[in-house]
Amino acid sequence: MRLFYREPAKRWEETLPVGNGKLGGMVWGTVDEERIGLNEGTIWSGYPRASGYGKKEEALRKIRQMIFGGAYSKGDREIENELLGEFTESYLPFGELVIRDRREPAECQNYERELSLDQGMVFVRYNRGLSKQKRTIFASYPAKAIFFCWESKGEPLELEITMESPLEHEITADGTGIYLEGQCPEHVDPNYLASETPILQGSRGRKVVGACRVLECDGEVKGEGSTLYLHGASRIVLSFQCQAWNQGEQEKSLDDLEGSLEEFEKAHLADYQKLYQRVELCLGEDPGLPTDQRLKRLKEGEEDPDLYALYYQYGRYLLISSSRKGGMPANLQGIWNWMMRPPWSSNYTTNINVEMNYWPALSGGLPECLEPYFALVEDLAEAGEETAKAFGCRGFCVNHNTDFWRRTNPVGKGYGRSKAEEDSAYYAFFPLAGLWMCQEFYRYYEYTGDREFLEKRAYPVVKKAALFALDWLVPFEGFYVTCPSASPENGFLTENRETAHCAYASTIDMTLIREIFGNFKSICQILEREDELLEEISRKESRLYPYQKGSCGELLEWCKEFEETEPGHRHLSHLYGMFPGELFEKLPQWKDAVRASLERRLEHGGGHTGWSAGWIINLFAVLGDGEKAYEYLKTLLTRSTYPNLWDDCPPFQIDGNFGGAAGIANMLVQDRGGEIKLLPAIPASWKNGKVRGLRVKGGKAVDITWKEGEVTESRVYSLK
Repeated sequence: MRLFYREPAKRWEETLPVGNGKLGGMVWGTVDEERIGLNEGTIWSGYPRASGYGKKEEALRKIRQMIFGGAYSKGDREIENELLGEFTESYLPFGELVIRDRREPAECQNYERELSLDQGMVFVRYNRGLSKQKRTIFASYPAKAIFFCWESKGEPLELEITMESPLEHEITADGTGIYLEGQCPEHVDPNYLASETPILQGSRGRKVVGACRVLECDGEVKGEGSTLYLHGASRIVLSFQCQAWNQGEQEKSLDDLEGSLEEFEKAHLADYQKLYQRVELCLGEDPGLPTDQRLKRLKEGEEDPDLYALYYQYGRYLLISSSRKGGMPANLQGIWNWMMRPPWSSNYTTNINVEMNYWPALSGGLPECLEPYFALVEDLAEAGEETAKAFGCRGFCVNHNTDFWRRTNPVGKGYGRSKAEEDSAYYAFFPLAGLWMCQEFYRYYEYTGDREFLEKRAYPVVKKAALFALDWLVPFEGFYVTCPSASPENGFLTENRETAHCAYASTIDMTLIREIFGNFKSICQILEREDELLEEISRKESRLYPYQKGSCGELLEWCKEFEETEPGHRHLSHLYGMFPGELFEKLPQWKDAVRASLERRLEHGGGHTGWSAGWIINLFAVLGDGEKAYEYLKTLLTRSTYPNLWDDCPPFQIDGNFGGAAGIANMLVQDRGGEIKLLPAIPASWKNGKVRGLRVKGGKAVDITWKEGEVTESRVYSLK
């Protein structure tokens, strides 16, 4: 499978991505000047420092009194005044590798720019006059490097090569390559925060070193200043490597690379294809058209089932490229970013986005790609103890987002500012995000059966999340509730027609607590542990605030039937128990309420972001409605997808790619509530197809072939 185009990228959202979980590259494919945008996953603003987040117990008592007394808006203001801390830092670009063709201009024909998903490689091919030009770019996980090769048959190369960077930096070049030393800013404000000095350089930011080295060249190479000049070659091979570290830490060096391009390519293919080839999907014939033309035809109403198979495999490719052991987890933009103030800081937003990034991992046969995510959550389980203690709780607490520095406080204050931004409580305060992040620990065990992982990694993290949940619950009117309690980024109107965002016992809160309690009990049962926490859970679990139905039979989002400020809101947090959770799987009354809530949200314009459409696809799939799932999958591709198939939130946000990929898998196979379902939500337009290797629980995989919407062959088999 491949993405391909007949012209170079005209904007960043048309570039073709490569990555190895540590490094990311975006290939433009321009004829006269190739540019490859470069990223390294640990290049962030900021420096090691204390959060300065103090005790909040007295403020919490005051806020709870307000909310329990019905003063919801007043409670919001008090949250902003007393509970919010500084914003996270920002993920930053390294810069660009720039390769200019210094030959006289010539007519170019037969241009093609391709991303081969089967190989995990980008190719640029064209004829220049009578010569043939070919560029090859790939990111190797074994070598921890990006490789670039330019071959010219029929005309020698004349190239000028340099690097550019928005970081504070110095560049030098010699006959061996180009070398950059840089420093990240001490702080970068979020792009949505008004600021006279949004970027504070200072002297305490992370150090960066990057090198573009000449590995092979059959011509003359010399370095002058910050530029390499190449003369009379038929082929040149370059490598890019990068490291970053904190001030005061031991300086990191770049490994020497020994071997030919063919040897590096062979190692790359062996590593990449071991993961990628685990799943095959065929939904129809490839029409052989450029990818942007296929998207255009889809928008015009033509069917292209194979495009959805391509989209699914592209999602798996993006996860392999942006999340590998030893690197950082996939952030809001995976690993690809070109801005110093990227949208939402390109951080880890924990109220849906970073979790959605990993929805396709287990069913898609990529459990290894979860390793950076697990490492992040384990770090947060340590860092988040401070925020939990500030609230007077055991365990750990994470709020709306986090970053490279593992910040866990609710955000809202600018750097060095004493006051939070107005109306920031609606997104900033979500203290149960850590519970959501723990879901994947138990699911990993369900899919892999890895008992050692369950005992040594899942058990301690899930226990700490359960501890926080136990202490965060407070008694109110005969029930245990959470307070203050938000439903991420949504709001409601009070009786006085004031806007508010925090009440008590939001549906997402109570669902997350029920899930974490259930998962912890299951883990203890599997490990045969009589944990002292089980009795405390049992005592509070039976008195958790019950779910509520509204006047239209819908599952309510808050503790009571408030009028929503935005009935078509993008978030679907109250439906978590249906997906990504499974609590409602065998509860028909709540499945019906979920359906009513979902339809009501859509009637008012919901699903207008890419990731929201991705969530909707999964919800309809697990509700068994293949046509509605397909409708929103088509919406995702026609309304929220860039020419390079990246998700258009807007702007670019990678979670929609992963949500959409997970939705396609759920349309084909589900393993929920103890039952494996084959083709549970197949649309009529996918009447014939086959899939091989989708994973289900218990360390098993599934192969299916179908014709006219009916299964003709199927196999469920163990991977052990």
